[in-house]
Amino acid sequence: MSKSPPPMVPVPAALETVLKEAATLLWFRHQNGSSSKGTLCPPSELVGRISAVDVTAPHPGYPNHNSSIMDGYAIKTSDLNGFNNNNGPITQENDQSEPSLDFVLVGKVYAGDEQTVPSYERNHRTAVYVTTGAVIPDGYDAVVPVEETYILESSHEPPKMHIISSKVQSVLNTKPWTWIRTVGCDIPPNSIVLSKGERIQPVHLALITQVGISQDDVKVKELIRVGVLSTGNELTADGSCENSTIGKIPDVNRPLLLAQLSTYRNCEAVDLGIVTDDEGRDIISKRLNKALWDQNGIMEGSTGESVDVLITTGGISMGEKDIMEQVLVQGLGGKVHFGRMNMKPGKPTTFITIDRKTSRGTLLRKLIFALPGNPVSASVCAELLVRPCLDLLYHANINDFYDKNKEKKTCQNAYDKELEMATFVRWATENAFVHEEVVAMLSSDVALDKERPEYHRVSLERVPIPAHVGDNQFGKHYNQQYTYRASTTGVQRSSRVLSLRNADGLMLLPRGGPLGCGFDIARKGTSFPVLLFSSLSESTSTRTLFKDSVHHKTTTADRKSQLINATMRLGLILCDSCSQSRHNEIISENSEVLIRCLGGEDRAVVLRKATVSLSNGDSLTRQFSDIVNGPDMEGVDVIFAIVPTPPNKFEDLGCCGIAFRAGIEVSHAVSSILVKNAYALALQVRKGAAAKDGIAALFENVVGTVRDGTAVLVSCSDKGFEGAVSSISGSLWHLKANILSQ
Repeated sequence: MSKSPPPMVPVPAALETVLKEAATLLWFRHQNGSSSKGTLCPPSELVGRISAVDVTAPHPGYPNHNSSIMDGYAIKTSDLNGFNNNNGPITQENDQSEPSLDFVLVGKVYAGDEQTVPSYERNHRTAVYVTTGAVIPDGYDAVVPVEETYILESSHEPPKMHIISSKVQSVLNTKPWTWIRTVGCDIPPNSIVLSKGERIQPVHLALITQVGISQDDVKVKELIRVGVLSTGNELTADGSCENSTIGKIPDVNRPLLLAQLSTYRNCEAVDLGIVTDDEGRDIISKRLNKALWDQNGIMEGSTGESVDVLITTGGISMGEKDIMEQVLVQGLGGKVHFGRMNMKPGKPTTFITIDRKTSRGTLLRKLIFALPGNPVSASVCAELLVRPCLDLLYHANINDFYDKNKEKKTCQNAYDKELEMATFVRWATENAFVHEEVVAMLSSDVALDKERPEYHRVSLERVPIPAHVGDNQFGKHYNQQYTYRASTTGVQRSSRVLSLRNADGLMLLPRGGPLGCGFDIARKGTSFPVLLFSSLSESTSTRTLFKDSVHHKTTTADRKSQLINATMRLGLILCDSCSQSRHNEIISENSEVLIRCLGGEDRAVVLRKATVSLSNGDSLTRQFSDIVNGPDMEGVDVIFAIVPTPPNKFEDLGCCGIAFRAGIEVSHAVSSILVKNAYALALQVRKGAAAKDGIAALFENVVGTVRDGTAVLVSCSDKGFEGAVSSISGSLWHLKANILSQ
């Protein structure tokens, strides 16, 4: 007996589920006391890893000695006190009274030399020649640049360094430590040169080397071990298929996913090979059980460690040979959190967790991603779900949670552990890293899928927006800005790996058709969010968090598709002063039209009804404002203000109708209470109504938002009403989704 398919889960809900279960895994590790304190790795592999600890500069910092910033002469500023001192007078060189200042050159120190300078017994100013980076000898506290000096040799006395006459006064004003890098001035002792949780960059290697710490001693976070397994009788392991091998295809998924995982820099990918369908549930279960739990080795030639996360591809759909769910659930005791996703490609994607108790009664957890067999589906779903999951496992730390929630930590000690865990899981989920996002406009029309939202592979080009030119104190000022233009990578078939080539990200396209966004084609120039494959910055401080993402805010097209499946709640305002029987007749007729045009009784309901009248002397604008903003229309999504016409358009105006002039007054009153006017939709209403009944073209239609943008108000005639509603039905569902997702 075939089983019924599981419900399709929107991608935002699926991603949130994955992140929550991954955060729960971290909590289990914390409870078990198995949180990693860090590990060592070869220096050649440090770049890109995450530091497990703060690395601080030891005493005395960097540099560890006073050194010269430039080539010149080290002097003692105490020798410059006064124009005439015990170290020798400052003389005049010529009749124009140019001052002369000289120093006895007593030695030279080059970069890399020790500061060995002979003593000089004579009572005179002394100087030592130093090169850039040389140690400044003890007692010397300033450097005079070589460009400001010249040397006079003498056969009887040590050579003297003279200051150029034009520079004498400035040298006399030299302050201590001029042109000298003092001890610890670049990096003071105890400075953090590499922070815990920071991604190691080349500059960090330079910093830890400067402060005298060996790269061999830097502790990094342990990578998440991820096993990759392909399934299917049709796969060949070596990637080669001879022409005579009918029915066989190369296993593309494993090399694709193993390479893709290597770019994430948060995991160690483990090749688990291929299992065939014919091996059966028991054999495959035993093999995966060893990969997940056996600490003594996964398989022959393995590194001897179990995997934290398992990715399988294929065998997860509804076919007779699709047995992987049986293996993972019945064979390994897994729990299915979702079995299908409302997206294209990748609908059959399944997420499973497997928990086991330790001998101490604590829990261990493994995460399983059973991905579709088509390579594009597998790659896209790994990008959407596995990558953020691994980032969370790699970057999140329960101690960071306590550090940032100190008050909560104090009060939580008295709370139940489950509440404490729930608080951590929520914090870790909201602060999980997800894909960086940009908004890009399409470079060409793209047909929308009428069944599911699509994660369309696109290449991006940065294009300038026309610059604003102004003036500032430096002359012309250009306020140049940029946007992105997205080009499709071609046919998006889930087996077509070429659609991944040159792709920079996934564009979030809505479900098309009347049950989707109301449109069949995303037109050239229309903008949509794009999830980037590569981050714009290496810094974790600029990464996008789940709580700030397009998925979390439910503004993606797939979330809108879910929202529009809710019931459309309608309100009717009849602009009439006719008899009660005629009033009820008009309300009934138009209610039926609304429900029929908006999807039937299971999708639309007329929730509220009201009447405005010209005959009671009240302001029409005030009547509309009171009804629309008051309890009469509370809880509705769309309000239709209907202006009825006489049963016979050639009759004089009777008690059952309002003249065309009154219709204009109604439109004016409605316009005055709108938050935002939708002129294009109003024109659509007019055209749709006129197509059903030509007299409707004489009416002025108004469409816009009311009640702080939480509802839509439409004014129209009852003539051609069905055509008016049908013309904007898709747009109304789209507006409803936009309002609900805000």
